[in-house]
Amino acid sequence: MRQKNRKRPSSKKTVDQRGKVDSPTSSEAATVNGSSRFMEWFKNVLFGILVAFLVLGLVELGLRLAWTPAANTTDPYVGFAGIDPLFVTKDGVVSTSPKRLKYFNEVSFSEKKPEGSLRIFSFGGSTTYGHPFDGRTSFSRWLQDLLVASCPDRIVETLNLGGISYASYRIVPIVKEALQYKPDLMIIYTGHNEFLERRSYANLLSQGSTVIWIRANLANLRIYKLLEASLALLTNEKSPASQTGPDQGNSSTTVSDGRTVLNSETTAILDRSAGLDLYFRDEEFSRGVVDHFTYNLRNIVSLCKNSRVPLILVEPPSNLKDFSPFKSEHDSRLTQSQRTEIDKGLESINSLLQSQDYQRAISKLSEIEAMDPLYALSHFLKGQALCGQKQYDEARLCFVKSKDLDVCPLRATEPIIEAIREIAKEKDVRLISFCDFVNSYSSAKGNESGIPGNESFLDHVHPSIELHQALAELLLKQIHEMGLVKGCKLLSNEETQSIMARGLTLLDQSVFTVRDLNLAKTLRWAGKKKEARQALLRIADRESDNPEIHKMLGSFALEDLEFPEAISEFRQAIKLSGGEPELKLSLAIALFRSGKTREAREVYEEILASGKAIPEAYANLTILLLETGHFKQADDIIRAGLTKYPDSATLYSPYALTLAVSGQALEAIEWMRKAVSAEPGDPIHYYNLAGMYALTHDKDLAFRNLNIAIDRGYRNLAKILKDPVFSELINEPEFDKIKIRLQ
Repeated sequence: MRQKNRKRPSSKKTVDQRGKVDSPTSSEAATVNGSSRFMEWFKNVLFGILVAFLVLGLVELGLRLAWTPAANTTDPYVGFAGIDPLFVTKDGVVSTSPKRLKYFNEVSFSEKKPEGSLRIFSFGGSTTYGHPFDGRTSFSRWLQDLLVASCPDRIVETLNLGGISYASYRIVPIVKEALQYKPDLMIIYTGHNEFLERRSYANLLSQGSTVIWIRANLANLRIYKLLEASLALLTNEKSPASQTGPDQGNSSTTVSDGRTVLNSETTAILDRSAGLDLYFRDEEFSRGVVDHFTYNLRNIVSLCKNSRVPLILVEPPSNLKDFSPFKSEHDSRLTQSQRTEIDKGLESINSLLQSQDYQRAISKLSEIEAMDPLYALSHFLKGQALCGQKQYDEARLCFVKSKDLDVCPLRATEPIIEAIREIAKEKDVRLISFCDFVNSYSSAKGNESGIPGNESFLDHVHPSIELHQALAELLLKQIHEMGLVKGCKLLSNEETQSIMARGLTLLDQSVFTVRDLNLAKTLRWAGKKKEARQALLRIADRESDNPEIHKMLGSFALEDLEFPEAISEFRQAIKLSGGEPELKLSLAIALFRSGKTREAREVYEEILASGKAIPEAYANLTILLLETGHFKQADDIIRAGLTKYPDSATLYSPYALTLAVSGQALEAIEWMRKAVSAEPGDPIHYYNLAGMYALTHDKDLAFRNLNIAIDRGYRNLAKILKDPVFSELINEPEFDKIKIRLQ
């Protein structure tokens, strides 16, 4: 019989009255089998991943035991051409390596930390070092004196690891090295030197912060470093460890991941002969510097926290009121006539300030600011005028803006100071608000405005001895609050002042001679000739046998085109130094500029024959030979220089010019582009590159590079009009725009 109301098959397994299990449908079976296969596949993949990680872990462990890379590649922003340890150990005593004493004070301490002792390391640049004195006047020394008085029954070691011209990225490796010596506290005073060395961040910034963070963490792995080194070999690219050092005159090179590879020691842009000319407005570079600084400071904080070592950050204040910007740069869109108008206007401001006509000065400066709001000097002068009117809050804003617009920023910019504050807050790190303290200190020293100036600083950033002492007191207070010196007594104000006064009496007078000489060298180095001359004159009479003094006096005379005096001073410096090649180089330059070409050539050849030749000697002699028509000899000299110093950026441009003269324009362009990359602030490089493109009839690139040369400060229209390489360009409509910009 037909069954009525027949039920549809159930998707579930059922059991009949006899206990027999019904079979599932084919679709159900497929689902079950698929799920089973997926789980099996998933287990296999997971097992494979675990095995792979285990193998990689064993390989990493083996590499760590068997291999230590020569170069430091853990910084995702820059690489280094190898880093020598700061310390050497002998007979259980750790001391500053002789190789590093040019940049660091000599310190020594026991490798095995004494039981119950207090060991404090201070890191930073020349301020921490104690410049323009040395460690004997630094805050680290005064902190030592205070701690000894506060804890007379305890061994105290405050060790000064400040490095002259050292930026944050060079401090990180030193922090890593110092952590192995069981410090009780780290003090970090950094921020002024971040713009001293040329790097490129363009390729890195385009990668984004996430990629940089990932690579920074991967770079800690030996496997990553091995792959990096292997890739460098396969692509015939030099690894950071094989790059040249500072004695070879190279400022930097770049590797495939976009990082600049720096020398093992600082190679400041201002050390180059072009000096301030190599600085120009570069917003991209500035952003990269701040990002890099922030990364480095976070890294330092993490290193200390991971090692459970407390640290104190110190804000880096600077001379705002009494130190003009190192270099101001006009808006590149202004014509030469507009720039000339502004320059003349600024010259008139000085007379208004001297006559105390502050209101008129402010009015004129406001007009100039409307024309060119990015010119640092105009804001500085406006700050001075506002101070004259006792409008101190407005004046402070102008001085800060002037500092931040300085095209050669050798004072910590506000974004860098703000980064220090943010990191201290974010990471819960002790911070000494030294900028605010110096404001109050300046007022207490009789500076009515409270804007830091010469009452607090010896130059642009280096504090007076008294201010170093005050910082030591602030640090001592923090150390007591942190509980690092439990049981030690608090010093009274009278005790503190007595300790400081006694410490000053122990300073030899030669320390102050060193101060004036170093101060003069620093100011001269930074283009502040007037201030440098004043410091130099303070010691010229009593230190007449010092070659450095005659070298600087010679350079002042050379700048003023006083050739006989310059030549005489350089000859005296050479005599006193025993024939220092760098001094002979200065003499050769003075002879050449005075028109004594034959004598200059003889001095250059003497340098090359001495066995102590420097890249600049090869470069300058090549230019001399080219200008006097000795093309074959020029080619021989520059090739000899490149053979000895293959990575010296100083030689790129002369070699390019030699190639151009010999008719090899395309190869010349390649080398001149390398010169531009190494020194992107030098307008002469762009001028020469424009000429080389003109030789190849590439008018577009020729005009493009001429315009960049003008942006960088090139102003010699007469030379362009006379230069035969530009003959094809002069009648082009685009050249009229060039003339307008230079008129």
